[in-house]
Amino acid sequence: MRCYLLLLLVSLHFCLFAQDQTPQDTLRTLDIAPITVSASRFEAQYNRLPFAISVLNKSQIQRAQAQLSLNESLVAVPGVFTLNPDNFSQDLRISIRGFGARAAFGIRGIRLFVDGLPESTPDGQADVDNVDAGALQRMELLRGASAGLYGNASGGVLNFFTEEPSKRAFAESQAILGSFGFQRYQLKTGFMAGKLGVFASASQNRMEGYRAQSAVQQTTLNLKLRYHLSDDTRLSLLVNYGNSPYAQDAGGLTSEQVTADRRQARAANVQFNAGEEVTQGRVGLVFEKQFSAKHSLTARTFLTNRDFANRLAFQGGGWVEFQRSFGGVGITYAYTSGPYRSQLGVEWNDQRDDRQRYNNDNGKRGNQTFDQIEKFRSTGAFWLNELALGKKLTLTAATRYDALRLSSADAFLTDGNQSGEQNFDRFNPSVGAVFVASKWANIYANVASNFETPTLTELSANPSNLGGFNPDLNPQRSLNYELGTKLLVNDRLGLDLALFQINLQDELVPYQLAAAPGRTFFRNAGKSLRKGIEAALNLRLEEGLYLTLNYTYSDFNYEEYTANGNSFAGNAQPAVPKHHLFSILQWAHRSGFFIAAQARSISKVFVNDANSATAAGSTLASMRVGHAFNLGKQWRIEPFAGINNIFGTEYTGNILLNAVGNRFYEPGVAQATYYGGLKLSWKKS
Repeated sequence: MRCYLLLLLVSLHFCLFAQDQTPQDTLRTLDIAPITVSASRFEAQYNRLPFAISVLNKSQIQRAQAQLSLNESLVAVPGVFTLNPDNFSQDLRISIRGFGARAAFGIRGIRLFVDGLPESTPDGQADVDNVDAGALQRMELLRGASAGLYGNASGGVLNFFTEEPSKRAFAESQAILGSFGFQRYQLKTGFMAGKLGVFASASQNRMEGYRAQSAVQQTTLNLKLRYHLSDDTRLSLLVNYGNSPYAQDAGGLTSEQVTADRRQARAANVQFNAGEEVTQGRVGLVFEKQFSAKHSLTARTFLTNRDFANRLAFQGGGWVEFQRSFGGVGITYAYTSGPYRSQLGVEWNDQRDDRQRYNNDNGKRGNQTFDQIEKFRSTGAFWLNELALGKKLTLTAATRYDALRLSSADAFLTDGNQSGEQNFDRFNPSVGAVFVASKWANIYANVASNFETPTLTELSANPSNLGGFNPDLNPQRSLNYELGTKLLVNDRLGLDLALFQINLQDELVPYQLAAAPGRTFFRNAGKSLRKGIEAALNLRLEEGLYLTLNYTYSDFNYEEYTANGNSFAGNAQPAVPKHHLFSILQWAHRSGFFIAAQARSISKVFVNDANSATAAGSTLASMRVGHAFNLGKQWRIEPFAGINNIFGTEYTGNILLNAVGNRFYEPGVAQATYYGGLKLSWKKS
């Protein structure tokens, strides 16, 4: 309540003193007017598509933010719930309408793309430790099942776009310092040299962490080369590299341990030096050709390599290493004729994990216990159609067929040969309609099927403690219904409302075993039902003064689910709050001054399938401020600062679902934290 009183006071202050002030367009922090998006594969204004789509621009992502975690931006999107912003060993956990909530680490069930290239592996895993918030131009989030567009594990889609080469050459440097040893340094530049465009960025983050055993260091490099072969043809080379030499894992605690000392690490995590080291590099090519107003072609190819080592907090098999490579090719042909648009595409993606496990002898690698080569091959073909019936009604239909081939080659034969394979074929259709009642209002609906295979990591977590795949684990399937409306009133008021229902079968659920504490296994629940409401209100109070209010209601329950003789039918799905409210008030003045105050409030969250324990609800408030000063015509300097968790609220930063020994909780930073930075930029006049 205190943080909302603070927002009210700030709002009253600005309403009194912000009259008749017109900020420059470059200082606008929010766009309420219709925005062109491409997350649905068809480029269109987002209010003319039958999907729930949210867009965040560069100012919302970067301006006066610490840029340490994408959580800083994603928290503002309805329907999206994030956990684990502070444990960089386990990575940020993102769920959209419950898809992804099961992830023991990283992101599952949601497709991520960076500049059109997959950040997600073919089996549906993703990490964002290679995505640098300080290099992003915009984010598009398709909040709904999208298997008809993108195939396996597409419970939602996140499209990240890095900054573009600039016609006016620029260079920018930035340094940020903050609480708990936080340091961030960044350099970036962009320019055009004839037909060649260049954008490059480099950044490094370091932090000691709030809890013991939680230090991290990350370095990220991005390079975009875009060459215009002709007026209607261009070729893009995209390179990304990330290195994290250490990211420690403080582990989960019981509620009693959190009360005694929330900054402590789990004793076993310290004993076994829990944490990870990871290096990842990706290179990709994108070819785009516009043959005529009717015909165009896009082709892409990429290759990603990831070297990973993870020390878990137990001895037997607690040291995990794998060398992962995944890549693929995709070709899309687009046809437009009057009111009809169509896309035909084929995609082939391949993943190879060379996975080993060793004993973790108190933080040192011991004897080998597991050696297996795992492969996941995905071949997909899709056909998308859009037909405009006059100016009011647009119909869409998509269909996609995916053939998935999974195999494991057991190279650790002392306990027998558990090699094997699994094949999944899936056909996913979807249909949608949008009725544009006026320039400012629409109503839309869609129905879509969706499916999600277990990832290779989940399949290789075999409760039998042998190699091969867990033979009892099946893909998750769902049927998704959505009804929504988007209202825009005179560029001053925007309302986005979506209602959805998701019927799931064989939902993938994580659990732990007492014989292997700290290791996560997976099983299928019988049937689940998710119902929800997402509402977003964007209001321009005065020139440069914006208020955003988001509310998400999530009623997610198991309908049929029995495990170890226990029935969880009727219980709520854990790791997702029933109520989620976000508000932010932003003001940008034409002088270059900027300030924002925001609050996020969630209800209690169940932490296990039995619903016998919860993480308490919480409200977190933060504020950031900055001022950009022009130094002549070419130079600009921008000091900024921020404060997070203003009132020192105690909250849970991450949840370990169904953890053994009731170690469900990773406590968040229960005190105000501060950061301050300086940005220096040059732009050719």
